[in-house]
Amino acid sequence: MVSTGIPRRGDQRSAPARPLRVGFVTIGDPRKVGFWSGTPYYMARALEEQAMEIVGLGPLQAPALPLHKAYAKIRRTFGLPRLSPFHAAPVARQFATDAERKISDAEVDMVFAPAGSTFARGTPPDVPLVYTSDATFKLVENYHPNYRNLSRRARIEIDALERDSISRADLLLYPTEWAAQSAMEDYGADPALVHVIPWGANLMDAPDRETALRERAHTGLRLLFVGVDWAEKGAAIAIEALDCLRAQGIDARLTICGCSPPHPVDRDGLEIIPFLDKQNPEEMKRLTRLFDESDFFILPTRADCYGIVFCEAAAYGLPSIAPATGGVPGVVLHGTNGILVDPDAPGRDYAAAIAALLADPGRISRLRESTRNRYEAELNWSAWGQRVGKLMASL
Repeated sequence: MVSTGIPRRGDQRSAPARPLRVGFVTIGDPRKVGFWSGTPYYMARALEEQAMEIVGLGPLQAPALPLHKAYAKIRRTFGLPRLSPFHAAPVARQFATDAERKISDAEVDMVFAPAGSTFARGTPPDVPLVYTSDATFKLVENYHPNYRNLSRRARIEIDALERDSISRADLLLYPTEWAAQSAMEDYGADPALVHVIPWGANLMDAPDRETALRERAHTGLRLLFVGVDWAEKGAAIAIEALDCLRAQGIDARLTICGCSPPHPVDRDGLEIIPFLDKQNPEEMKRLTRLFDESDFFILPTRADCYGIVFCEAAAYGLPSIAPATGGVPGVVLHGTNGILVDPDAPGRDYAAAIAALLADPGRISRLRESTRNRYEAELNWSAWGQRVGKLMASL
């Protein structure tokens, strides 16, 4: 390993072995659970569990960002092709410059950059770079809502940053085969550097196995939907599934949490909770009860690169009913921790999948158990940290 002026861990000629010093670089503040749904926060905690010294080097500064955000907003207002302010060339240069300064000042052994394509080029050449993301630009272009209808300039800028980051990285980590294959096929990543390691549930306190698998105390069927965007997460499709189930005489109830309909919706068996703040202890308790008291998790998402919420559902032993789109099949394994339907499936197909499970109680019991098994084996941050820690220690 190259020298940074600090004795390396395991160097017999130097001081006693010390923890690997990792520069954890992010655009936002990795200490805040609200940044990127808490994923960087839980990644950093998982690496600390592997006896690493995590040096938070975020948030990064880019003085040009507010101007580019304002310009992008004006373009959206007038229906012009969109820009991505964070990837604009002047902004990315400033992020990279700030990253380079902070990395050099921190004298770290290596850099860990979650979704760091905007600043990865700022990693000094003598410092190993670990890059992780849930997708590549080729996958999200015209697929994910944040990357639809982009201008030609924006597409070129984002694609170039993605390519530079992948070519610069010494280790490439993706949570799904979907993303990993794109890195290799679309961006020429060295397969020897690419590893698929599922991400975990962003939960401070996951239930124990006995609690997760206990029999639900209620009668009837309870479905849970958690998502922040009514249209993009497919809330209307979930309601259609509810209607179909109730039309079959099934006492089904659906709770939609995290978003509101564009127009009032009134259905028997439907409850809508517009928002619950995970940082508010009382509201987090309410969200926990929703997971704890539900039978299935349903999310007919229109586009998703992964879906941390599927990991959270698995922690509670809730099988997920979801579409086989994007990176979802990498987290929801059909027949293991849920059931996958076609990406464009209507609500009646979700209802049919659920009704088929209800017709076989033994299958539901086995599915709940295998769902929890998958959480314990892979869909938690400790498991992720153990695998990633070994790879990083080998650099």
